[in-house]
Amino acid sequence: MLKIKLAALAISLATLSMAGFAEEKTITILTQQDVYNDYQKFIDGRDPLTLTQYSGPGSRRDVVELVLVQQALKAGGNNYPIKIVKVDNTSDSYSRFIKEITSGSATVGGNSAWLIDLKQINDKVYISEPTIRQGEFEAGLYTTASNVDARLSKTLPQIQKLTAVVAESWKPDVATLESLKFANILKTQSWDSMVGMLAKKRADVLLAPFQPTPDLSMDVNGHKLVPILNVKVGLQGSRHFFVSKASPIGNDVSKSLNSGLAKLREQGLIEKAYRDSGFFNNATRNWNRLN
Repeated sequence: MLKIKLAALAISLATLSMAGFAEEKTITILTQQDVYNDYQKFIDGRDPLTLTQYSGPGSRRDVVELVLVQQALKAGGNNYPIKIVKVDNTSDSYSRFIKEITSGSATVGGNSAWLIDLKQINDKVYISEPTIRQGEFEAGLYTTASNVDARLSKTLPQIQKLTAVVAESWKPDVATLESLKFANILKTQSWDSMVGMLAKKRADVLLAPFQPTPDLSMDVNGHKLVPILNVKVGLQGSRHFFVSKASPIGNDVSKSLNSGLAKLREQGLIEKAYRDSGFFNNATRNWNRLN
């Protein structure tokens, strides 16, 4: 009986060991809950590795990046299984997003981050080639559909009189708004808080990527946001995917990712994904860039 119990224990320990080994050899791609929800809507049961059209319900920059990171890994020769994991949308979700990857709890970020942020943790992460290159990131000044004063602002002096809101941890956004010399810039903790301040009329505008909708609008928690027409701003810096150096397969994943991104770039799929999602937006091509 003792031998049987010892044998059963040995099998149990071996099973746990194999499970742990399998987990070590799995690429966990981290994203935020709201991105994952829209990703599910966008994918709609399709295989993300086979997509070449990136428009449709749920499509936006963060969503197509979650597709691109998987496609790049495959194109770069990755053979490890992939699992998408999520962090909740909270006031510190971005910080947790970074922490989960630097600690090795997740292998790779499913959404790009600004190089200025990644340089501060480059001892803990491998930084990919840029997905959004310097000078490519353009955004709109979004306001609520009912904010007539903001929507009628056309010139830079008129816009500077408005109150802008931004998450204080979003360094390129803060720097951009400060360079535009807004009379008042309110700083908060999260995207949801920013939208809430617009809805409560405590602020007039926020920076957001252009959307693929016919009127470029977006719906956030029941609030319709629209861009001030015919004006746009450029955010300085490039954006990159990043891989945990704490992961036992991090180096392999980083090599596959960079190799695959180069192939997707050559095939025109990176630009196409951003264009199909509305991030590179033909409708705003000739709008007045304020900076």
